[in-house]
Amino acid sequence: MRNEFRTKFWHAALESLPASIRHRYVLHMKAAERWELALDRAVETLSRAKKALARLFQTPRHAAR
Repeated sequence: MRNEFRTKFWHAALESLPASIRHRYVLHMKAAERWELALDRAVETLSRAKKALARLFQTPRHAAR
């Protein structure tokens, strides 16, 4: 079977299943990997937005004197 997964984890998870049942779960594992990657992107985006907002509202050093 070709490595159609983007992450080693999901490929290894599929390979760990017995060959006779892999076809039953491959679509579920691909969907789970897509969800995982999408959530990772969302968390990264929110983290960057939080940092940008913090910099935007940060009091300049010279104004604190």
